[in-house]
Amino acid sequence: MPVAKIHVLEGRYDEARLDRVSNAVQQGLISALGIPPDDFFQIIHVLPPAQFRHTRSFLGLNYSDDLILLEITFISGRPKEKRLGLLKALNDGVVAAAEISPDDLLITLYETPGENISFGRGRRPTGPHLGQERGATGYVGPAAETTLLTREVSGETRWGGGCCVRQPFVAVGHGGSHPRALAGW
Repeated sequence: MPVAKIHVLEGRYDEARLDRVSNAVQQGLISALGIPPDDFFQIIHVLPPAQFRHTRSFLGLNYSDDLILLEITFISGRPKEKRLGLLKALNDGVVAAAEISPDDLLITLYETPGENISFGRGRRPTGPHLGQERGATGYVGPAAETTLLTREVSGETRWGGGCCVRQPFVAVGHGGSHPRALAGW
């Protein structure tokens, strides 16, 4: 369910460069979080200079007019290591695709409980690939809920539940540790 918002300065990114950035963001989400390829939701904001303002340096990092502000919102429940792996995968992929300095990618991750999300029809999303890993707590049965997405895991179907606290996770410049694969998904 990740929703990516990509903010760039007008005149710095043509359609081809934006496409490369968009693809790198999606590939980072697929590789680090194990989302299905068709789980694709992005908003690209190309802003004039009066609406895209930033410092030229912060915390020892230097920013150019190629700065990309990337916001990712997704359902909470992934461990810290997976979020750090996502930051690393996004930084590596987007920096290479956009041909920018590693300093010129500022990423903010936002987690939100699953009950605060609807893909449509006013129903909350469910499924292990929406933030719940195998063995994680918070699974709920089908009960009276309509299940939108399910996965077969070791011969049984599990439905994901939403819990945890909404909490932004911020990184500037270089991402964290290497992503770990979601075994079995």
